[in-house]
Amino acid sequence: MDSLYNRRMDEPLTAWAQKVQAVLPDLKIESLELNQEGLINDVVIVNRRLVVRFSKTEAYAEVLDNEARILELIRPFLHLSVPEPVVKAAGVMVYPLLEGQPLLFEEVLELDSPSRAELAAQLGAFLHDLHSIATAGLAMPLPRTRARTTRQEWADFKSQVQEKIYPLLQPHQVHWIERFFTAALEDPEFFGYTPSLIHGDLAPYHILWSPAEMRLCGVIDFGMAGLGDPAADFGILISLYGERFVTQMGAAYPGLENLLHRARFYAQSIELEWVYRGLESGENFWFTAHLGGARDIRQ
Repeated sequence: MDSLYNRRMDEPLTAWAQKVQAVLPDLKIESLELNQEGLINDVVIVNRRLVVRFSKTEAYAEVLDNEARILELIRPFLHLSVPEPVVKAAGVMVYPLLEGQPLLFEEVLELDSPSRAELAAQLGAFLHDLHSIATAGLAMPLPRTRARTTRQEWADFKSQVQEKIYPLLQPHQVHWIERFFTAALEDPEFFGYTPSLIHGDLAPYHILWSPAEMRLCGVIDFGMAGLGDPAADFGILISLYGERFVTQMGAAYPGLENLLHRARFYAQSIELEWVYRGLESGENFWFTAHLGGARDIRQ
């Protein structure tokens, strides 16, 4: 194990092997793969069979605990696979590795029209199942999503953008952002929605599919999940795959057209979000986090 290092080359994997062994003392470790790029968890894949997630801080351990509760709630209502923890402890979650590979934008583009429509329908069906789960009367109340979905949260974010990002922009870019926020924040009805259980972070590497079988296999990483605006999930998907692909999800998601005006807002805010995170954290990779996405957003 001493010869193995993670891809950032900043910490030997032997230290992570010891952490894994403390959680799974009877497991023979044959291989480890480490991903530390998440904001909340460090992820270790063991023997290409088990996913072990360690919260980065004690504060984030509560987020991991909430995720475990959400997974337990939603699993019976979904047709797609989601993580099924076999070990849950303070700041640790272990579950079997789900099959499939990330649903990348370029692979969606390469599909013929019927296959693309079928894949969109499968993703729409998953979101309809998720957003339709009854959340009232639960023994333990669900948390709000950590994604921004309220008018006040967006008003606060606009102030942060003005302070941190405006000095870096050209006048026409500032003009676009002002119009962008004004249209939403000055409309008293814009953020009026019925809260649903949402995923909140549908990145390509959280959506798993099988190209050979032309089917979605599962969805992972519910760390941002909670009660929020269902349009937020579609906004992320518009930014990744384009609005034409997302509107095809309406075949399996009745009423999708009523969410699209807010989904477009969420989609266009993502690039500002990444720039802000990069400036706040000092980590340059956030500035390029949105490269490779779609630019198909209708008005």
